[in-house]
Amino acid sequence: MRKHWKTVSLSLAAVLLTGSLAACSSNDNGGGNGSPSASTAASGTSPSSESGTSSSIDEAIKDPYEITMAYPVFGAVSKDIEEVQESISKITKEKINATVKLQPISIGAWGQQMNLMVSSGEKLDLHFTFGAQYTYQAASGQFAELDGLLAKYGQGVVQEVGEEYLKSATVNGKLYGVPTIHDFGGHSGFMMRKDLVEKYKIDVASIKTLDDLEAVFKIIKENEPGMTPIGSGVGNFGETYLTYDKLDDRFGVLPNFDNGLKVVNWFETPEYAEQLDRMHRWFQAGYINKDAATTQMVEQDMVKAGTAFGNFVKNKPGYMDEQPKFTGHEMVFATLLPEAYSTTSDVLTGMFTISQNTKNPERTMMFLNLLYTDVDIANLLMWGIEGKHYVKDGDTTIKFPDGIDASNVGYTNQTWLMGNAFITYTQPGVDPDVWKQMKEFNANLTKSKALGFAFNSESVKNEITALNNVTQQYRKILETGTVDPKKKLPEFIAKLKSAGIDKVIAEKQKQLDAWAAANQ
Repeated sequence: MRKHWKTVSLSLAAVLLTGSLAACSSNDNGGGNGSPSASTAASGTSPSSESGTSSSIDEAIKDPYEITMAYPVFGAVSKDIEEVQESISKITKEKINATVKLQPISIGAWGQQMNLMVSSGEKLDLHFTFGAQYTYQAASGQFAELDGLLAKYGQGVVQEVGEEYLKSATVNGKLYGVPTIHDFGGHSGFMMRKDLVEKYKIDVASIKTLDDLEAVFKIIKENEPGMTPIGSGVGNFGETYLTYDKLDDRFGVLPNFDNGLKVVNWFETPEYAEQLDRMHRWFQAGYINKDAATTQMVEQDMVKAGTAFGNFVKNKPGYMDEQPKFTGHEMVFATLLPEAYSTTSDVLTGMFTISQNTKNPERTMMFLNLLYTDVDIANLLMWGIEGKHYVKDGDTTIKFPDGIDASNVGYTNQTWLMGNAFITYTQPGVDPDVWKQMKEFNANLTKSKALGFAFNSESVKNEITALNNVTQQYRKILETGTVDPKKKLPEFIAKLKSAGIDKVIAEKQKQLDAWAAANQ
């Protein structure tokens, strides 16, 4: 089956875009044929009681409306997309007197196409938005305000996302987007090949610190020729082992996810210098691949090729179970931070927003509510049409029909583009309870003191551009241990200063203080 979460990670997709942007009805789950979805039924409510009085909804849906929904795709547009669109529209026509037009856009053209659609006033109702651009776009008036719409027509969304996480999308006191439901945080640590762990009798449970991990690396380096203990590729150490809330862009962070809400320059801290010293020592010892600063390989591909023992990741329910598909090996995980934290950046990796261009925000919100609560619509959008693109292989598990595989299936999509993946089916090999586990995981995450704060960088956008240029020059060579930090770190800090990092931090602190006064 298709790759589940890993196909293209949200965080990677957001990085790629930063520079370019200024299931058919199933009676047993109750989502189609006009009946409440499984999620709605479980809450003991009906669509009318969730969204306001029945009479007010009847009035709002009196006239038919077509909802245009735009979202990015990696690769070719599925050939059967119109059939899926028609199946979704059959449900929405009955429930909210609306049809749906799916408008997938190639990721390469996404930024330019969306800018053109917004600026030209082209018909656009609902669309996916990457978190990296959300705050700026919201502040610049590209999205409709959602507070009143959610209160009247979107209570299913509120219930599924959770009020506290939903507040993370607040900009200047107003809500303009709804986070997609995914893992809202994770455990920082290191995953490694299970066969080698067993071969060398490594006690994973005893690994609590980087020093403990270093002892493991020494064993692998001395006994596995041609293999580096750490695979460092497109992702890197600095993004997967965080001991701070990066407050959107790392230009001013919140150490230990609290720090009395005092924003600091992480690159000037003793902790950062210590991290770089360790990485350089590991690099010199051969614990990190020599091309770490330049390779375009994904870390899991290095493990699969036999050139790396493991890599730093953020763990979540189901993550280790799916690794054999990507690494070719069973993997085990050593937790390095005892608590799994959630930050605004974790929550806002992907959003659904209602365009300012919409002619019917009420109906669009009703459809958005269905995306997050209706089992049939969610699985149609994710997997396509039952019997044609997939068949049931259990209550909530699916597989390809006979004669169909990933190379010839007529419809594909990706989990991270779902409003609510937690109500979609799972593939063979994935724990059928993974979404239940993920929901519980999110509920128990330790929340950053600044969860809900989103930095609006508009007033310092020139400085942010200059700072990004500096970090592109220095961060990866430093954080992979490729260069001596005693020589390069002072140079890096000086250039950050010249580019205006102190001004950005001051503005971020000002906004954080105002946010805290209004919210805490």
